[in-house]
Amino acid sequence: MAMPQELIEPTFHLHGGTAGKGGDASGQGTGGQGGTAHGSSLTVGEIKNATMNIYPGAEISIQQRDMIISWLSPINFFLRHADISQLREKGTGGWLLADPVFKKWKSGSGSTLWCHGIPGAGKTVLVSMVVDHLSAAFRNNKDIGISCIYLNHKEVDIQTPSRLLAGLWRQLVYDRDISSIAENLYKQHWQKGTAPSLEEVVNVLSSSIKEFSQVFIIVDAMDEYPEDQRLILLKHLTEQMGLSLSVNLMVTSRPHVPAGPTLPNVETLEIGAMAEDIQKFVNARIDLSSCLYKHVQRQPKLREDILSKISSKSVDGMFLLAKLHIDSLRTKNTIREVREALNALPESLYGSYEIAIERIDAQSDADRKTAHSTITWVVNAKRPLTVEELQVALAVKPGMQKLDEEDLTDIDIILSVCAGLVIVDKESSVVRLVHYTTQEYLDSIQALLFPNAQTEITCTLLTFLALDGYPDLSWTVNRASVPPLVEYSQYCLAHVAGKPEVQIRESLLEFLGRGFQWKKTMNTSEYSMDWKWNSLPWNYGDWPPHASALWIAAAANLVDSTKSLLEGASLPQHSANQAVIVASYYGHTEIVHILLDKGADVNGVRGRYGSSLQAAAQGGHTEIVCILLDKGADVNAAGGFYESSLQAAAQGGHTEIVRILLDKGADVNAAGGFYESSLLAAAKGGHTEIVCILLDMGADVNAAGGFYGSSLQVAAQEGHTEIVCILLDKGADVNAAGGEYGSSLQAAAQGGHTEIICLLLDKGADDNTAGGFYESSLEAAAKGGHTEIVCILLDKGADDNTAGGFYESSLQAAAKGGHTEIVCILLDKGADVNAAGEFYGSSLQAAAQGGHTEIVCILLDKGADVNAAGGFYGSSLKAAAQGGHTEIVCIFLDKGADVNAAGGVYGSSLQAAAQGGHTEIVCIFLDKGADVNAAGGEHGSSLQAAAKRGHTEVVCLLLDKGADVNTAGAFYESSLEAAAKGGHTEIVHILLDKGADVNGTRGKYGSSLQAAAQGGHIEIVCILLDKGANVNAAGGLYGCPLQAAAHGGHTEIVHILLDKGADDNAASGFYRSSLQAAARGGHTEIVHMLTEWGARVRTLVEN
Repeated sequence: MAMPQELIEPTFHLHGGTAGKGGDASGQGTGGQGGTAHGSSLTVGEIKNATMNIYPGAEISIQQRDMIISWLSPINFFLRHADISQLREKGTGGWLLADPVFKKWKSGSGSTLWCHGIPGAGKTVLVSMVVDHLSAAFRNNKDIGISCIYLNHKEVDIQTPSRLLAGLWRQLVYDRDISSIAENLYKQHWQKGTAPSLEEVVNVLSSSIKEFSQVFIIVDAMDEYPEDQRLILLKHLTEQMGLSLSVNLMVTSRPHVPAGPTLPNVETLEIGAMAEDIQKFVNARIDLSSCLYKHVQRQPKLREDILSKISSKSVDGMFLLAKLHIDSLRTKNTIREVREALNALPESLYGSYEIAIERIDAQSDADRKTAHSTITWVVNAKRPLTVEELQVALAVKPGMQKLDEEDLTDIDIILSVCAGLVIVDKESSVVRLVHYTTQEYLDSIQALLFPNAQTEITCTLLTFLALDGYPDLSWTVNRASVPPLVEYSQYCLAHVAGKPEVQIRESLLEFLGRGFQWKKTMNTSEYSMDWKWNSLPWNYGDWPPHASALWIAAAANLVDSTKSLLEGASLPQHSANQAVIVASYYGHTEIVHILLDKGADVNGVRGRYGSSLQAAAQGGHTEIVCILLDKGADVNAAGGFYESSLQAAAQGGHTEIVRILLDKGADVNAAGGFYESSLLAAAKGGHTEIVCILLDMGADVNAAGGFYGSSLQVAAQEGHTEIVCILLDKGADVNAAGGEYGSSLQAAAQGGHTEIICLLLDKGADDNTAGGFYESSLEAAAKGGHTEIVCILLDKGADDNTAGGFYESSLQAAAKGGHTEIVCILLDKGADVNAAGEFYGSSLQAAAQGGHTEIVCILLDKGADVNAAGGFYGSSLKAAAQGGHTEIVCIFLDKGADVNAAGGVYGSSLQAAAQGGHTEIVCIFLDKGADVNAAGGEHGSSLQAAAKRGHTEVVCLLLDKGADVNTAGAFYESSLEAAAKGGHTEIVHILLDKGADVNGTRGKYGSSLQAAAQGGHIEIVCILLDKGANVNAAGGLYGCPLQAAAHGGHTEIVHILLDKGADDNAASGFYRSSLQAAARGGHTEIVHMLTEWGARVRTLVEN
């Protein structure tokens, strides 16, 4: 069962990795900026490699874990929290932590603290303080979870309720195992290209919350969230509190937003800036201003006057106003000017904003233009911009053909000319307005101050996308070459609707004609996998193979452009049909009318959404559904992802559309599509009313098929108790077999839904029905750690020794999950402690791999065979060694485990420890007589395993114990090649000093030099050449080192190899020549270098 090493590293211990940390880092797209930071940066190759190997129940690697987390939760609030925390002045906010109401909330359970305060009172900064306070207070208690949300009015499209709830989950699983529910959800959706539903995300969050004894959820700026979305978010937060009394919720908002009526145990607390805190803040800002600091040094009373004035009642409890006042004083060059400005300070936010605008307009023309352009972009951007994006946006000028770094304005200059209205988050490098109220003020004066803002932004983006060489195919292999504004350019059409569309008609139509090529290039780029398409029409899930200008215009709701493209043109039927489908999906009513009037086929069938009617039904656009039906749309047209319009509407929970379609004769039992039936789709989504409607119209309650097997199974899996009752009352077969989980009982057991388990058993569910992912309901419950359900099933006669499923037995499933209590229960019921399994071989191996020491001891006490062979790791000792579980390794050795037993993916226990870099375990094994030169396993030898992974200390230990430096075998064939490919310079030196053959010619890369050249490791290339490496050594994937470096785009290494006499015309390897390898990779500079050096220009096949 070993997996090919180059596909995925078999590091199967679940742990935190990098996901969920602020360092996951770049600030991504769906995520975007500020609070919505990038998920882990995974390249296309990594994505393909990782997804290729997620099979049912397989232990996931760090890379896979990061990928699942980023997929399920693209919003990451760690960076945003770090940015806000840096704004907090030391020593401020203590009043909140000392308040009896806060203390009661903190020490209580199942309570809500609703904090309201005026704009600018410092609510967001106080939230960051509370998060840090709770994190410090419960740092050593892993059973207490803390999760926060920072809402932002600029990111409403990104911060959907589903993504916000997933963001809470992401924080809770930081440095913890992710549940099988999350893994299975990923498995269900990834290959199909679908996203998790809100209900599925809620289920994942619920399962995570249940793992804690207490959870604190803090939501900031609820007033910045649209009311309809707010109600959905509060509804699900309330449900979480209802499901678990351990959840404490804290919310901040402006006073006009009341606490949700359904929230439990609500206490309110007013947030305001205390005078003492304002004085600390102002004092610190004076000291940070070089000009003001000099003034107060010369005249100490000036500091007292500033503090008195700013912290007086005119500030009215607003930190923001204090900041604006200080900003207005910082620019004064004399003490007299400071005093005059101090006496003229406004008493309101808007007054301060007016003064800031006056200061901007009083600057030089160049500074004023920079400030106006900056504010135009920051106010109107569809999501927060990074510093680099803003710099490029300001640099692009009308008619520009090439962008140069010399055109960029320094960010400090940009900030200085904006009079304090614009700030930069240091951690995420995101540019923001100083406050939400700043946006409100600038919006109110935009018509006067920036009347052509949208047109200017659109023109800038279209000019940017028309620069010489854009889009550049080299982006597909070199992310570093992608200009910063490329990602934001997806919003080019989002800024254009309305007046700009008419004003720049010609240039817009020109772009629409080549928009497909732009989208195609970005979709084939590795770079494109690191951010999301958030803007119309780029985020459409079913782009035509060759999207026309008409299709793009219809998708982006560009009415004028659509009309222009249709004027005097003969309309290809397929183009019109594609356009009307996408317009229906997005709800663009006027464009649907235009296209139908021009002859688009209302029943044209194509692609993911099948027909215009299905697309409109799935999108929930009632008016368009009615229009299409009035135009003769076939209510039962088959095709598309959902197969029928009724299934699409049922899945989306669009009750009114479901009624309309049924009234028009929709077949309630039409089969097919992803959910197989409309009833199953509605049950999956938890849409109770639609389930009832469909049943009343004759839907077959036992219709089977599809991934979920039956409506009852999917309702049981999702925990929709009311729907389960309805289906059972309508005669649903409680023992129907099929689907992912084999039966409804197994589905409910896997989800931990105790009430549903009892309902199904009361209705006669067979607790020993075999089949499905876990083979038995007991195994499903055991793996999930659902102790109560395990007891219920055993009491009902479940067989605890049933074999099958991924874990082969319930005992092995519980052992892997680390569920000690369940392990004991099963053993007491007679579970076979030595039952064999496929992936783990035995329950002991499963427990050892998971690092569950207590369970290991229990199993051994019950007679588990410490030397049982089999499974992925070969033995329990190897599994423990690979995971770095020293205590378990010692326990096994004390129990007589064979240190030299061969087998499994790593061949030997020593190799398993060496590849993981577990030095202490390596020493233990060597002291116990482990064979340092044992051959076999994925890495061939323990030395090669350590060399490949860069574990220098382990390499030295093995060499000191007599490891053969030139032992051949496995993927890299030699330890030197493995170290060279990994870029481990110190290890390369050590191996060469120990006599490693610099010209060994075996393995994937043929030679160590080729391996280093392919990896771009310049220093190692030079070391190997100095040691006599043959620059023209033939063999391996690329034929020679020069071709490897050329394909990788490593210009300096190519130059070094040519200087050392590399044959630029060597004809071998995958690309047949170095020149062709460079051309295929899009490395223009290397192509020029090789041709100038004398390489013969060959016919470049397919290029």
